[in-house]
Amino acid sequence: MKFNTEFNFNQLKKNIFTNSLLLLFEKILLLAGGLLLSVLFARLLGPEDFGRYNYILSLVALCVPIYSLGIGNILLRELNEQHALAPTLLTSCFKARFLTGIFVTIVVITILFYMYGASWKPQLITLLLFANIFNAFEVYEKWFQHKSNINKMVYWRASCFIFFTLLKVIMIYQYESYIVLLVIMSLEVVTKNIGYYFLYKKYTKITVEPKFNKKLFLNVFSQSKYLIVSSLAAVVYLKIDILMLESMVDSKTVGIYSVAAKISEIWYILPQVVITALFPTLISLAKSNNKRYFKTLQSGFDLLFISAVIISTLIYIFSPMLIQTLYGDDYSEASTILRIHIFSCIFIYMRILLSHWFVSQKLAKFSLFSQVSGAVVNVVLNLLLIPAYGALGAAIATLISYAVSAYVCLFLFKKTRVIALMMTKSILFIFRLHKVDLLSSRALK
Repeated sequence: MKFNTEFNFNQLKKNIFTNSLLLLFEKILLLAGGLLLSVLFARLLGPEDFGRYNYILSLVALCVPIYSLGIGNILLRELNEQHALAPTLLTSCFKARFLTGIFVTIVVITILFYMYGASWKPQLITLLLFANIFNAFEVYEKWFQHKSNINKMVYWRASCFIFFTLLKVIMIYQYESYIVLLVIMSLEVVTKNIGYYFLYKKYTKITVEPKFNKKLFLNVFSQSKYLIVSSLAAVVYLKIDILMLESMVDSKTVGIYSVAAKISEIWYILPQVVITALFPTLISLAKSNNKRYFKTLQSGFDLLFISAVIISTLIYIFSPMLIQTLYGDDYSEASTILRIHIFSCIFIYMRILLSHWFVSQKLAKFSLFSQVSGAVVNVVLNLLLIPAYGALGAAIATLISYAVSAYVCLFLFKKTRVIALMMTKSILFIFRLHKVDLLSSRALK
């Protein structure tokens, strides 16, 4: 496939702006709704049950990378490079993911019942595991991204979120049970994902489903096998703190820690607005204009770092008032935890762009190393710090592991050192304010 060497950058900027605006609407909705639900659930359930609820979600999250087969952004890149084969690519990847989901669910359920017997843990986790099989339909969402036609996806996801959020609020007030919430969450996962397929069918008007193409799928999977382990490692260092607190302390501590982590992590969705819109552009620029490509990357890192510092500083200052106002006296200990955990935003924000860079440059091995490094550091530090400091130790371990995964380990390899230096420039932005260009028109020149 040949790429044009000249781009209409006015149209490019217009597409980025339009897509970013739509995604911003969706993320604000998710941000506000997610915070509302977190506050409501925490207050009605209390620290112990809220801790159990978050423990189940964290344990299920460990399986999601295996379900996805790591093919998300790689599939998007292949759709850009092989337009004519898009239907076959999507069908092949969907079938492979769906069958993998069934297999993984059966294996995990068997292990859980063997370990825990017929206790609450495996029974409730089983419910969400079956629902997550339907995440295979996410491959059809990539077609809309490929066509830069994300408005259909945004409206559908927003509609699902609003409907099921209202349903959760009604049911939690009526039953005050986290079990009911998990049932509704499972229905939401199934409904939303099946919707992707029907929207794809509607707008493509494909009447005959292509057959599974082993060669096409293996081409995608061969590039993603490292990303599976990488994504699994990422979930480990994102969620292992909650799992280890449950096993080493108690559910109440998990509930208090989860409040701090929720307020911190809810901000992680914001950088995805710019990155999702920018990623197709980065792929094109990487093939056509190296200078513009690296200018755009640097501008992206600058924007993400400055945004993260502003958010982290504000949350640090207002943390006690925020926890007291939203969650009440039962969660007052979460304030100190939040003041440490929130600074993870700095590395998470830049990590999101870094992950896309790994994909665009086909550097899956380095992505794997960085994620595994973060996971190992987090587990080791949790083992050392949780017995002495409890939830506060888990927050410290999380912050350090994020820094190692997203920044420190990049200095170890020649191919990744260029990005480490870009991040360093962003971190030292105060000394180069006259050069900081936050994705303005000059960044694309």
